[in-house]
Amino acid sequence: MKSTIRTFVLAAFAAATILATAHSASAQIYSSNGSGDHQIDGGQTASVMVLALPYAGTYMIGGQQAFANTGNNPSEEVYCWVSTVNGSTTSIPFGPQAWATVGGVITIPLNGSYTATGPTDLWVVCHNYGAAGSVALGTWGNITAMLW
Repeated sequence: MKSTIRTFVLAAFAAATILATAHSASAQIYSSNGSGDHQIDGGQTASVMVLALPYAGTYMIGGQQAFANTGNNPSEEVYCWVSTVNGSTTSIPFGPQAWATVGGVITIPLNGSYTATGPTDLWVVCHNYGAAGSVALGTWGNITAMLW
């Protein structure tokens, strides 16, 4: 009998402790929308969006960037990445990197992760590998980061 009561009390104590210390985990989500036209001439690089991350931590990144080929070249090669520096050609480790051929209109994914050591800006930077005089137009996009 003593053993059964002890087991019951220990189980009740454990349950109460778990309930008292359980916390509600809620993801913190940050998002930025890029709207408007960002013309990227052939051979040029441009930042098309920025997302401010306010805290240190690991973020899951998701998003997309749309492009339209508005030049006279039938297809443009466009490459986008995420950097912590505006216009930088260096991508963040494990960050989004996407390459696409733009014949008309296309949407490219921006998926990856990033571990910030403090407040950080993440820039979506894109390069048009088309010939000089060709144009790719970044029309709209979105980048979202969820803090784990």
